[in-house]
Amino acid sequence: MKLRAKDFIRILFDLLLGLMIIYAVFQMADFFANNYLYTIPEIREFIWKLRVNFDINSFKIPIILLATGMFAAWSVVRIRKYLEQKQMEQIINELHFIAKGNYHHQISIRPNGSLGQVVDSIHALVKSALDAMEEERRLEQSKDELITNVSHDLRTPLTSIIGYLGLIEQNKHTDEEKFKHYAHIAYEKAKQMNVLVNDLFEYTKVRNRGAYLKRTQFDLVELVEQVSVGFRLVANEAGLRLTVDTPDQKIEMAGDTDKLVRVLENLISNAVKYGRDGTEIIIRVFWQGEGIAISVANNGAPIPAEYVPSLFERFFRVEGSRSKETGGSGLGLAIAKSIIDLHQGSISVESTNEWTTFTVWLPRTISSI
Repeated sequence: MKLRAKDFIRILFDLLLGLMIIYAVFQMADFFANNYLYTIPEIREFIWKLRVNFDINSFKIPIILLATGMFAAWSVVRIRKYLEQKQMEQIINELHFIAKGNYHHQISIRPNGSLGQVVDSIHALVKSALDAMEEERRLEQSKDELITNVSHDLRTPLTSIIGYLGLIEQNKHTDEEKFKHYAHIAYEKAKQMNVLVNDLFEYTKVRNRGAYLKRTQFDLVELVEQVSVGFRLVANEAGLRLTVDTPDQKIEMAGDTDKLVRVLENLISNAVKYGRDGTEIIIRVFWQGEGIAISVANNGAPIPAEYVPSLFERFFRVEGSRSKETGGSGLGLAIAKSIIDLHQGSISVESTNEWTTFTVWLPRTISSI
């Protein structure tokens, strides 16, 4: 903060005014002492003793020193108050500048004391407002993308359903076999739409800020083994050997078993679907740090490196097309990540030429649900 010539003149004027006030008070005190106090015998005798005992030739010296100290103290207080006032004016001016939309502006001064704490609080408040605005923009953009993707994914099967049902409606099938064929295609497309709608509903539930977990105590080893058993037949039909490697002892945990089953089913079904050119799927449960890890690995074709960072984004499909022949709704891994986030855990993927491994890490206890 820079002081201008006008500020120095004002400070000088305040000091001169203070000096005049102190001088006037001193003169009044001197007049009162000479004309009233010193006429009282007891006070005159007391003053005389002070002069003799302390060798003070003039009793005005202590008064002068006292007056000088009072003036110095008054000057310091006035200067300090004036500087604080100037700082406050500058802070208010910069606040007006910020209020006009310059939210990235930082107040250029940081006074000491409570005023400095006010400046820090202002900076924190503006940062919180910026973060909230950015989050709002991100959510708005996210909603637009969600509507676009859902519209795209619903339009394709819906067009097929309308087309084939239209052929049936117009009796354009030549025989019973054609009729069944058209009806079957419409039915399959309707199932695809049902999968997308159900996944979308699940995704919005777990992404909702008010989403909660139905926590129960369960044995993680038993849960993983039960889910894995349901995929053995599917894996065998795909020419894959499914192996489950779990600890011998129980692992008691707290969590939402229905949601965790959804995560495991998604990871294992993906391993079967995308590991068909491999020979094996390995599911492991093991201790990792202060929590438990579950890994699902297959030795099929690796995931291209450029796709790995986007795997947990909604509607993302590795095959690069929106076809449902190999891909699902594109929401499975996004739902899995949201569920694991609710459990305060993490999910990651590593893909090499030998193995593609998805790893879920869960804490033994969840602080709040």
